[in-house]
Amino acid sequence: SVQIYGDLTNNGTFTLNSDSNEFSSLLVSGSASGDIIYNRYVNIEGTGEWDLIGAPVSNMAFSSLITDANIATNGDYYAVGSYDNTTDTWTNATTATTGNLILGQGYQMATTGGGTLSFIGAIASGDQSVTITNNNAENSGAGRRWNLIANPFASYLNGNSNADGTNNFLTVNTAAIDNNFEALYGWNADGTGYTIYNNTSTATHIAPGQGFFVAAAGSGGAQTITFTKAMQTVTGVDDFVAARSSASYELVLEMYSDAIKVDDTKFYFKEGLTLGLDPGYDAGAFNQSSGFSSRLLEQDSGIGMGINAMPIDAMSNVIVPLVIHQEAGISLKIQIANSTIPEDINVYLEDAVENTFT
Repeated sequence: SVQIYGDLTNNGTFTLNSDSNEFSSLLVSGSASGDIIYNRYVNIEGTGEWDLIGAPVSNMAFSSLITDANIATNGDYYAVGSYDNTTDTWTNATTATTGNLILGQGYQMATTGGGTLSFIGAIASGDQSVTITNNNAENSGAGRRWNLIANPFASYLNGNSNADGTNNFLTVNTAAIDNNFEALYGWNADGTGYTIYNNTSTATHIAPGQGFFVAAAGSGGAQTITFTKAMQTVTGVDDFVAARSSASYELVLEMYSDAIKVDDTKFYFKEGLTLGLDPGYDAGAFNQSSGFSSRLLEQDSGIGMGINAMPIDAMSNVIVPLVIHQEAGISLKIQIANSTIPEDINVYLEDAVENTFT
């Protein structure tokens, strides 16, 4: 990492490199002039693979990106595509695609063998913003609440309150994000879907150019997501850091079908939380129509929760409904994947049909 407390004038070649779990970070406190090169690692193509990426520099042309030797192709299409939440569809670039990648917007991308794509442009100057909308159930039910955005800076960003109490993505953007889904949803690229990052996670840092989904607040009207310079940091290692705070307790249940992990759902316990909705701690599952989730004990609005956050005393006296959306007739296994709750507290799984407790 390089942190410059004044201005940067680049009269030569300034290159930042990365690999699958390490990313260079450049933070300029003052103004910057001259283009830089960010060789940003992008995951391999394949079913359930790909990556969610945004440009870590401004003025990056599609025409330059699609001529990169590492980008994956399929006929006339290139592995860089934008998401439209009004129709829940993806559109990939072709040789006819013009213009620049939108700073702060995320794209699906893939490389032929898992390697870097070169982003050439200016360092994002000052605070950046991007518009998101909640089109859930619009357009004859095709619309979605989800918006694909990305870190527009060549540095890491503080993602949650454990990274920085004030200058973090979730705190700054709380009004723009749906309270039921106040979190960052990061793509796993392993067939298991998305991991939820919110204030139940320990210090979460968003890597340069890292893309992720957020759920827009409201209904149809535009919301503004802001990436501030004050969020910037050179702290961070991998794309996301999935860990938990020692001042809290966690229980993770995983569901398997034929030894293949289908999904997981998480329970989080900390003082000061409630059995109802705690925005920034509770978070709805990304896919509400399939998978494995739970329901709030109070203020239940019919949303399956990917993270169900509760007060510490709830560990020993609550019954939490589970939601399973899977094809009938298929054998499923539910198991504890991780637990930091005290050893003298037992967890039981009740089968209300068979009237059994495991």
